[in-house]
Order: sequence, then C-alpha cells, then structure tokens
Amino acid sequence: MKLFSLDARPPEAGAGRACVRNQLPLNPCQACVDVCGAGVIKVNNGKIEIETAGCTACGACLFACPAGAIEGITPPERAYRDGCLTMPLSLSAPSVNELLMWHVQHQIRGVEMETGAHSGWLMAVAALNIWLKKTGEPLWNLQPPSEDTQQGSRRHWLRIKDDSHQTGYVTPGGRARRASFPQVTEYRIVLDREKCSLCGACARVCPESAIHISNTSFTLNAEKCTGCGNCETLCFEKAIGVEKDIAAGLEILETTGAVCTTCRRPFTAWSADEKRCPVCRKHRFNMREA
Repeated sequence: MKLFSLDARPPEAGAGRACVRNQLPLNPCQACVDVCGAGVIKVNNGKIEIETAGCTACGACLFACPAGAIEGITPPERAYRDGCLTMPLSLSAPSVNELLMWHVQHQIRGVEMETGAHSGWLMAVAALNIWLKKTGEPLWNLQPPSEDTQQGSRRHWLRIKDDSHQTGYVTPGGRARRASFPQVTEYRIVLDREKCSLCGACARVCPESAIHISNTSFTLNAEKCTGCGNCETLCFEKAIGVEKDIAAGLEILETTGAVCTTCRRPFTAWSADEKRCPVCRKHRFNMREA
C-alpha cells in the first residue's frame, strides 16, 4: 500500500454536479460569487469557476450556496470553549450563515475578542443578533479574552498543543441550515394561479422537494426552500418565483383530478371545469388527440 504519492494533489475547487447552473444552464444563481471577498469566484460561459490560487479559504461560498455544490474547499476550523468562539480569530470574519450553524450545532452564544482589533467580527455578530432577535433565538454577546484564551492563542501560533480549547467546524450549505432552523423560513415561494397550468415542472426540478403537486393539492413548503431558483428558471409560464421572507409558512392550494377530452389522459387541474390538459392546450391542432 502506498502511503505517500508525489502525484497527490488537493482536490480542485469548483462547483460540482449539484450546482443549479450545472442542472439548468439558464439559472442565474451566483450566491457564491456575491459573497466571495477575494473576488476569485466568477461565472464563465454560464459555469462557476474558482481561481484556487487566490482563494483565502474563508468558507463564505460554502455557507451561501443553496445546493451545497462547492467542492475542494473545507469549512474553517475554529476554536471554542464554554459556549464561546475564542482566539485566534480569522482575519476575515465569518458570515451570518456560518455563525447560525455554530449557534445550533455547538450552542455557541458569544465571542471572546478584543473589539478594537476585530471590527469585521464585531459587525458579523451584530448582523447575527439582528437575525436572532427576529426569530426569538438567544442573542450572542462579546467577552474580553481571558488569560487562558490569550495563552491558548500564543500556543496556537507556536504550534504547541493546547488542551484547554476545542476546535471544530460546522456543516455548510442552505440545506443544512434549513434542517437546523425549520421554525424560521428564508424564502417564500410565490405562485400566480392565473398563469400556472399545473404542468409539474417546478416540482420535478426542486432539489429540496419544497414543491409537491397531486390530484388534490399544490403544496408550497417554504420551510424547505433554499432559494436556488430552479422552479423560477424552468417555469414556462413564469408563474412561480422566490422571494426572501423569514415569516413564510406552509401553503396548500386545492386542486382536482380531471381527464383530458382530447388525449384522454388524466391531469391535475385547478377546477373540474377544465377539459384539456396543459400539453393539449398548447397544441393548436390537437396533435395528441386519441
């Protein structure tokens, strides 16, 4: 067995198959591009590309991606103790999305820091508390670094083992965040019934199963929606969209089963008065007529 290889290389950073742009080329999602402070994530010919050489490994793209598609980058490892993130703190402050995961996965409720030396972290905690206050979650506080923390920071830079602190990371991605905060939504799925033909395309391309259509109901589950935009991109009638909203809920619209008088096939309709399925309504010359 080979323990070492001269050809071993770290995986190349990029957007994997789960990227919504790889599934639907017309999807305009660029969540990772918008949060990249180093400016190394770009859209080239409709695909996400990451210039690895300039990447600072801050992890912001990991926590912004609605599909968890970023590959080759690991979440930042941070030190914590007694419910607080501790020094050494990263030069680039974490995103609110990352801090939310620390809040729920490690029950972190504050940061030990010298406020004058870490303005980025100060702003990040302030933005986090605005979000937490809206949702009724406990707020974070700032604490001056203890002597143990300062000594631990020195041991870190000197690469001396420190047993007084734990280190770890949190799960990135919109899907993990939705599972961790089901009581709070991030997006509302908006449907225009006058335009919708109930073709079912939106439900088939939703990676989170936030949309479900049956012969009795059309369900829009905002608790699962990560805002990827697949439904909005694929909808032929432009009848569905996604908006930011932390107070959206489960919406169930009534539908009914029907049989098309042209092709004789069953279909889902808004009312029993509809006689032709969505496909036959688009065919002017009854191409599917039985």
